[in-house]
Amino acid sequence: MYVTLHVFSAVVECFCFETVVVPVHVQTNSQITEEDFITQLKKANAIVDHLIRTSDDVIRLRHRLRQDINPSDKAVYQDDLRKLFKAAMHQGGISLELASTLAVLHVYNTARDIELLMAKHGDSIVVYFLCKTLKALYELYQMIVSGFMRAVFAAAIQSLARTTVDVYVRADEFNFTLLSLSFPPDTGKSVIRQQLLTCILYRCIR
Repeated sequence: MYVTLHVFSAVVECFCFETVVVPVHVQTNSQITEEDFITQLKKANAIVDHLIRTSDDVIRLRHRLRQDINPSDKAVYQDDLRKLFKAAMHQGGISLELASTLAVLHVYNTARDIELLMAKHGDSIVVYFLCKTLKALYELYQMIVSGFMRAVFAAAIQSLARTTVDVYVRADEFNFTLLSLSFPPDTGKSVIRQQLLTCILYRCIR
């Protein structure tokens, strides 16, 4: 039995201040390419983090994106932020093609209370995303199942070398993430977790 998005919306409405870290796997058929990409991703992340802390323009745009604004204004602010991220990454030594792609990902994350924390190499590239609300957790799910996440990582990685790219979340890791959520008492924790598991994970876990 599947839970509708209306159920999920009700859950988000009641519990909108959860913070969870989600490991997302990016699989290619080239270990050398993966290691190179992780190096570039870490470099880009450091540049964006520095901008977020020090750039008045970035701080202003991020503040505006968190406000209740109309879609056209939101699109303008996101594009302005993308240009700033792209320029800074390119000036920091990242190729223009890779900077363009990663800037889009960082802007998407900013608008959805998602933060790219770190990346490491295991059996695949593992990129850790911090979801600052339950709504952000759902937005991350949408980024994966819609194909957006794969498209971004494919474009980024293939700017370094030709390879196949797959993006997924492992069921055991996401189950652990849900179990780590701390809900207020007497809220039916097990039911809510099951709703989240069904609604968020069914199409993107392995």
